[in-house]
Amino acid sequence: MSFREWREWLSELPWILRWFPLLVLFRPLADNLYFLKEVSPFLSPPYIIGVLTPVLCIAALVRFRLPARTSGEGAFLWWSLLLLNAALFTVFYDPLSLLSVEFMLKLAMPVYLFFFLRIFIRTRRDLHGILNAFLYSAVFVAALLLYEILINPISLEDSRGLMRIQGSFGDVVSYGMYIIFTTIITVYYFFSRKNEVPISKLTQLVVIVAAVSILGLINIHHTATYTNFILIFGLFFVFSLRTRFKSVGLGLMLAAGILFSFFGSEIVAERITPLIETDFAVYRGEKASDQLLHGRMGRWRMMLGNFRSEPLHVQFFGYPVSLNYTYSYTGIGSHNDFLRILFATGIAGLFLYLRFLSLTLMRVRRFGKAQQFLCVASGTVLLFYSVSITPTFYAPFLYFILAVFAFALLPEKDRTAWKNP
Repeated sequence: MSFREWREWLSELPWILRWFPLLVLFRPLADNLYFLKEVSPFLSPPYIIGVLTPVLCIAALVRFRLPARTSGEGAFLWWSLLLLNAALFTVFYDPLSLLSVEFMLKLAMPVYLFFFLRIFIRTRRDLHGILNAFLYSAVFVAALLLYEILINPISLEDSRGLMRIQGSFGDVVSYGMYIIFTTIITVYYFFSRKNEVPISKLTQLVVIVAAVSILGLINIHHTATYTNFILIFGLFFVFSLRTRFKSVGLGLMLAAGILFSFFGSEIVAERITPLIETDFAVYRGEKASDQLLHGRMGRWRMMLGNFRSEPLHVQFFGYPVSLNYTYSYTGIGSHNDFLRILFATGIAGLFLYLRFLSLTLMRVRRFGKAQQFLCVASGTVLLFYSVSITPTFYAPFLYFILAVFAFALLPEKDRTAWKNP
C-alpha cells in the first residue's frame, strides 16, 4: 500500500473508525508528552487518550455488528468477562481514586480494543492500513532515536552500569516496541509484496530498517528487545528458505555474519554482557537463583507465594475480587505478563488467555507464507516479551498485536480480499 493508497483508504473510513489509524499514527508523539501528568493528569495526552479510547470503541460497537465468531474467540470472550470483573472490583476497592479509574481502564483495555478491531479489520487492506500507520508513526520514533544518539540524549536511565536512552517516553520499553513493530512489518512486506515491488528495493528497505534498529538496540540496552529482534531475523531466515528468494535470505544472513565477525565481539562485550552477567553468575553458582533476570525470579517467587496463600475464590478469579490493594500485582510491578494476567483474572483467566493464543496461532497453518510470518512473529514477540515485561499493559502493543490477531480470525475469503464488499 503506497502513501497515496493509504490516504485513499483512510478517507473512505467513517469517522467512527478513522480515529483509530490516526491514533496509531500520532501515539508516539502523545506518549512523549507523558511528563505533563506531573502538571495535571487532565493535561497528559496518554491519560486523555486512555479515557476517550473506550468511549470511541463502544460507539463503534454500538453502530456496527460483530462478525461471526471463530475458533478461539469464545475463549477470549470468557476471558473478557473476567477482565471486566477485575476492572469493576478494582473500582469498588477505591471508587474515588484516579489511580483505580486508571487501572480499571487499563485492565479492560484488551476487551474494548479487541472487539473494536474485529469490527475494523474486515479485509487484508484494512490490516495493511493499520500496518502502514505504524510504519509512518515509526518515522517520528526513528528521528527521535537518531537525535538522542547523534546529537543529545533527552533522557538517560542507568541500568546495570549502562546508560539507556528513552526519549520522553514513560520507559525504554516504548523504543523497544517500535523497533520490533517496524522490523516485523518490514519483513512481512518483503514477503507479501515480492510480486509488486522489485526485490532489490524490498531488500534495501530491510537493510535500512535493520541498521537503524540495531543502532537503537545498542543504545536502549533492553534484553527482551535484543532477544525478540534476533528471533524475528531467525524467522526471516527460516521463511526465506521456504520461498523463491532463498538467495536473498542467505545473502543477508551471510552479510550479517560477516559484520558480526568484525564488530560483534565488541558489541557483545560492551553492550550485552553487562545485561546478563548476573544470570551467568547464577548459573555458575556464584549468586542465588533469586537474582536471575535482574532479580525478577525472587520477586516472582514472593508474589506467587502470596497469591497461593489467598482464599480459593481469589486464586480462581484474581486478586481484585479480594477488594484489597492489588495495583502492584495487576500492573507492571510483576514484570511478567503471565503472572500479571494470573493475578488479575486468576487461574481461570490465565487458562482462557493461553487457550485463545494457542487456538488463534494454530489457524496460521493454512495461511500464505507472508501471513504466516506476520502472525508467528507477532505471537513470538508477545510470548517472549511476556517473560520479563507486561506488554498487554501497553496500549501501542495492544494496537499492533490485536490488529494482527483480529486479521488472523478472519475467514479465508476476507483475509485474502483487498476491498471491503
